[in-house]
Amino acid sequence: MSLPMSENQGAAIAASLRALWSPVLAITTCHGGVQNGQIAVAGLNASILSDAPRVLLELWKSNYTHDLVLASGMCALHLLPDGPAPALARSLDLVRRLGLRSGRAGPKLDGLAWQVGVTGAPILADALSAVELRIVRTLDADEATIFLADVVGGVALATGTPLTMRALRTAMPAADLAAWDAQNIEQRARARAMRGFA
Repeated sequence: MSLPMSENQGAAIAASLRALWSPVLAITTCHGGVQNGQIAVAGLNASILSDAPRVLLELWKSNYTHDLVLASGMCALHLLPDGPAPALARSLDLVRRLGLRSGRAGPKLDGLAWQVGVTGAPILADALSAVELRIVRTLDADEATIFLADVVGGVALATGTPLTMRALRTAMPAADLAAWDAQNIEQRARARAMRGFA
């Protein structure tokens, strides 16, 4: 049994864990003729082999995209551009479309520029880059699934710096930020329930 953390320890741990988030990712997939996407902040290089790269990707189970990735066994991971203004505006639009509503409520990719990748996943035209993945293993993490995937394709779409969560929160309009935070509170409540916390 662990000892209770002091407020100072909790703040230090939270700061360390925030530093572990990857850049903001747009994840797209399709299954059964349905295309969908979501925003994620947990993707990591998972191999030291440059000729056989792999990625670890964490997706919350409450997201529709999670279910489609699990069913299809594939997805595309996109880095989104941070600044200058036109590129950042497109990233904010992608975050709004993919991160602030559910694909269960209707198509998320309608009106976005994309093409079909080698896996069948949608490749978003406004991203910096896309890496296509085939899932090889999964790990049930209670409120999330961790996917280990082979990289089977990729494309550079633009040059620039990847968007981070800190930069995203700074650039988001107040209404979008409020919606993001409200959604996060709801997701945390569901995650606590799925892990058996009161």
